[in-house]
Amino acid sequence: MSLSPYQFQLLTSSSRDICNNFEHFYTYFNLLINEKLTTFTPCSVHFNHRMHILSLNEHLTSQQSIWLYIEHNSLYLNELFPDKHQVFIFRDVFLMALSTTLKSKFTLAVRKAWQNILHVFTNMVLARVHGYSNVISMQQYRNRFQESKSFNGKLRRDP
Repeated sequence: MSLSPYQFQLLTSSSRDICNNFEHFYTYFNLLINEKLTTFTPCSVHFNHRMHILSLNEHLTSQQSIWLYIEHNSLYLNELFPDKHQVFIFRDVFLMALSTTLKSKFTLAVRKAWQNILHVFTNMVLARVHGYSNVISMQQYRNRFQESKSFNGKLRRDP
């Protein structure tokens, strides 16, 4: 999935708005994440969420930047997401906090751009932290197609 130049521009400008109003964003994000994700580790010496979330917000403008963030913060992300379903909750909460912080600037186009980049982030975290990927090789696809096509010498559609 790639972003259009327009979406990149929307992400960049809205990311700047979030950084300028980060205290509001982080307060609401923290409230939602503690409500939705009860296993979320609270802030401590080891988990400075404020710093990591601000850094993530700054890196969520391109796929390459996201991958660099994930590589640099892989230990933090491993501790943050021990279960792969938590990544999806995190993504949804992040989007809700964005909508509350940006208010009227959170247009449909901005929402779509953030959904796209958060989808990329989620897939990259799942691949890096949990070793999960929905991408398969062409040979695996062909093998699965052949298996589904025939069943005990008969086509599946045959009675």
